[in-house]
Amino acid sequence: MTTEATITQRGIAAVVQASIAGELGLAPKEGVDRHAAFVDLGLDSAALIGLAGTVTEELGVEVPTEWLFDHPTVDSLAAFLARTLATPEPARG
Repeated sequence: MTTEATITQRGIAAVVQASIAGELGLAPKEGVDRHAAFVDLGLDSAALIGLAGTVTEELGVEVPTEWLFDHPTVDSLAAFLARTLATPEPARG
């Protein structure tokens, strides 16, 4: 698992790629195109739900399935998550 402080866009992309490989039953060394849409890679709705859960576990932050539809490639999701995680949460009180 990765902590928020050490998450980079490149690290997030690697987590997403490895998670997609797992969802598709690919060998860890098989590449996943960072620019291809998730559906073009063969991920259906059920696989996207699984992917969101795996990425959530790996990154330690909630990744709703909707974000995968809004950011449908490895690169776009990684960039979005990197920006989201870099934005400080508002103070509560």
